[in-house]
Amino acid sequence: MAYEGTHFEVVPPLSDIVKHFYVIRSGEDAAATVAHLSPNYEMMLLFNFGAPVRFSFAAEALGNLQIEKAAVLGPLRKMLNYELLPGADLLAVVFNLDGFYRLYQVPVDELNGEELHYPEDARELWEVLKRCASPAERVEILKDYISATALAAEEGAQPLLNGADYFNDPLIQPAKAIAADAELSERTVQLRFKKYVGYSPKEMLRFLRFKQVISSIEHSTAASVDWFDLIHDFGYHDQSHLIKDFQHYLGTSPEVFIKQIAGKEFCTTKPGRRY
Repeated sequence: MAYEGTHFEVVPPLSDIVKHFYVIRSGEDAAATVAHLSPNYEMMLLFNFGAPVRFSFAAEALGNLQIEKAAVLGPLRKMLNYELLPGADLLAVVFNLDGFYRLYQVPVDELNGEELHYPEDARELWEVLKRCASPAERVEILKDYISATALAAEEGAQPLLNGADYFNDPLIQPAKAIAADAELSERTVQLRFKKYVGYSPKEMLRFLRFKQVISSIEHSTAASVDWFDLIHDFGYHDQSHLIKDFQHYLGTSPEVFIKQIAGKEFCTTKPGRRY
């Protein structure tokens, strides 16, 4: 079979921790290919049951970085390039907001988003999951494990969770609104964001705007992209401002993205309930 990706949805209360599970599998006769995952600022727990998967970021060529069995990656600030070989068998746990922190109690701002990290339980979980007969069985085991292991959201994270919808309103400054609601300083809100999710509110607002640009390009039915419309519609200062974001997140120019990446094994994560 060709490469096939499957989403496994989650329901409350687990959906407060996990956004979704994603499985990529292929037959032994599938051709090797390089796929691209759009930056998403999410934390992912990755399990690889096939050959080692080489990966790189943005415009970097594939090199020695590889996912062998189990590891954590994120927050994903730049496009992820990953090589799928015949017999691929990958499972990703994609976390919601403070979900990674609730499971591992590791401040996310201490992690380098371009390095793999290895939680103590990851190898043991891999050994258990490897013996499962199907991806669905693996997902059910992970659901039970995460539900039993993850802690409740900390009190300090609650104002951030309560104010998540502020990021969907362009007329509101989220950090200021959250600070006012919770009677906190903006500085405190910013520091808590970095601890629980790994980025600042300002950084997320910049990314969300770029995400809208990518979505507009992906869903456009026009024969060509009108870059000046995108600049106007999404509030960029000028063309160089938009190009700077393409370089920052994808490591390439808008024109190269259109010609060589968009629609060619490039995917964005499935939307969650927030952001």
